[in-house]
Parts: sequence; C-alpha cells; structure tokens
Amino acid sequence: MKKKDWIVIAILVLVAAIAFGGMYLNNMNNKGDKTGAVIYGSEVLFYFDVNKNATYEFTGDYGKMHLEVKDGSFRVYDVECPNQICVNMGWLDYDSVFAQVGITCLPNNIAVICETGE
Repeated sequence: MKKKDWIVIAILVLVAAIAFGGMYLNNMNNKGDKTGAVIYGSEVLFYFDVNKNATYEFTGDYGKMHLEVKDGSFRVYDVECPNQICVNMGWLDYDSVFAQVGITCLPNNIAVICETGE
C-alpha cells in the first residue's frame, strides 16, 4: 500500500472511533433518565422519575389510586376498584419487559407505564 492509502485508512478509523465514542457517551448520559407516565384515558396525567422514591395519589373513573416508586421499581396499591388486578401485579422493575406494558386499572381507566426514550 502507498502512503496515501494509509492516510485514508487512518482518517476513516479516526472518524469511526469518534462516531462510536459519541454514541457511547450519549447512551451513558441517557441511562439515568428513567421516566414513567400515568395515563388517564388518552391523556398523560403526569410523569415520574423511577429513580426517585415517592408516592402519588390520583383519581380515575372509579375512585382513588396510589402509586409507589422505590429503588427503580413501581407498584400500584390502595385502589378503589372491585377487582384489584392492578394491585396484584406487584412491583415492576423499570428494566423489565413488563414495565413497558405497565400496570392498567380498567375500572379507573388509568395505565402506569415506563417510557423507553427510544
């Protein structure tokens, strides 16, 4: 190979390294952004940070509902509805497949989901 070929290869490798490095840093910065959403019908009631321990209360079609967020997981508890299926879902970890599906309370017309940001 000639000297010009090596220069072109070096430039291509450098550009690829910069591009992959930028994508890696972007992914590292977004890892801390773990957002969940409480949806009433087709409207977002509010967003919550899955990394921040907190409890929330909101009202749906049937009555009050409580959400607890703790250590990167969330659950619904103390719901005023007859079947309590949403309560029986238990804790959902943000990184699990089920968190993308979320917890739905049909009598209250409320869903709690995690946003992937993708």
